Amino acid sequence: MPQSARILDQWTGICCCHNNPTCISMGGYIIGGSPNVISTSQKQGRLLDTTIGFCGHTGIIISVSSTVNANSLGDARIGDAVTGCNIGTIITGNPTHIVGG
Repeated sequence: MPQSARILDQWTGICCCHNNPTCISMGGYIIGGSPNVISTSQKQGRLLDTTIGFCGHTGIIISVSSTVNANSLGDARIGDAVTGCNIGTIITGNPTHIVGG
């Protein structure tokens, strides 16, 4: 089972909100999380929490655990998807906190 993803964990993929007609390779961080569910000193990332690319454009987490929730929203995990201007996959997480399927 995958590790949980928290504020300041990273995603990688592309950003499609630049004047360039094509998307560009990008990475960034999760910047939104639970107000009161903590995973190893960081707020737990959840469904619809915000991400930010290194370019400053934002996205949201759109795939999460179907069995583990924080504040009634599914917990984010390594391998879950990000979309919006940022389109990609969460690649870092808490190595000691495993989240269900």
